[in-house]
Amino acid sequence: MSSSSSSSARRFPDALRRRLARVFDGWLSRRGPTRPPLTLHYRQVFILPTAFGWMIALLLHGMLLGSLNFNNSMGLLTTFLLTCMGLLSLHLAYRNLEGVRVEAIHSEPVFAGQSAEVRIELRETSGRGRAGIVCLLPPDPPVEGVDLSASGTALAHLVVPTERRGLYPLGRIRVRTRQPLGLFEAWSWVHPRTSIRVWPRPAEPAPPRPEASSADRSNRPGDESDEFHGLRGWREGDSLHRIAWKASQRHDQLLARQFSRTERGRLVFRLDTVPVADVERRLSVLCRWVLDAERDGVDYGLDLGWTRLEPDHGPVHRNRCLDALAEHP
Repeated sequence: MSSSSSSSARRFPDALRRRLARVFDGWLSRRGPTRPPLTLHYRQVFILPTAFGWMIALLLHGMLLGSLNFNNSMGLLTTFLLTCMGLLSLHLAYRNLEGVRVEAIHSEPVFAGQSAEVRIELRETSGRGRAGIVCLLPPDPPVEGVDLSASGTALAHLVVPTERRGLYPLGRIRVRTRQPLGLFEAWSWVHPRTSIRVWPRPAEPAPPRPEASSADRSNRPGDESDEFHGLRGWREGDSLHRIAWKASQRHDQLLARQFSRTERGRLVFRLDTVPVADVERRLSVLCRWVLDAERDGVDYGLDLGWTRLEPDHGPVHRNRCLDALAEHP
């Protein structure tokens, strides 16, 4: 078989899987809302026996046939009691999930190669405690469940590994419980509204960062929150609270306090001037330059061709620059 035909054979199951997923998502959305904030009710909760539950059901079936065959009343009584306990556990598993509210789903940006932490806020709305509520992203293995006190809240955590920069949409999150006996699993599907934002991995090592020229640094007039620069003659229009009354009395003229502000160096990092051939490597270098400039207290901006961010500094500006690098086409 040629390589093209084998690749086509591999793509066919993937396309079929995506089509079935879209059909299933549409069916879920018709049953009711699936995006947080979401309170789980009977139309969103599904329930089936677990593998352990099917094994117990098979055992009970054998006990029933044996008791009927040998006309064993105690065997029949035991079989019916165990069956009633199983049916009761089905009801309790449903009640353990019904009424749980998924308030919100959050994730913080991470650098490529790091694991993103997804936080799921759960709230109990029915006034009764819940135990063993598990959140997971199939096909990942289940994580430790959380307990909810009556009318309380809890935070479930998921860890999602990342490899490349960009926006990673979260798939369906499964909220499930197997309490109290593990015979039945009640679950529901939640579609997050957010995506995981993955910034480029900072280059190590990186080419030297461009430095701001001396022409970009100067002293400019400031206000009282800036550094005191000296005294000058009072001019019409100056604020009265700027008058240096003691110095004016000594010099027999009105003097005003003067302040200056030392301007930071201003840098604009341009994608097309990074001395690296590969685009992804350029973005990693820009990421490193942004982090270093923020650490050194330099005003910096970005010019990526499709967008431009003017020089500034601070955590908000840093995150805007890193977001632009993550979203670069």
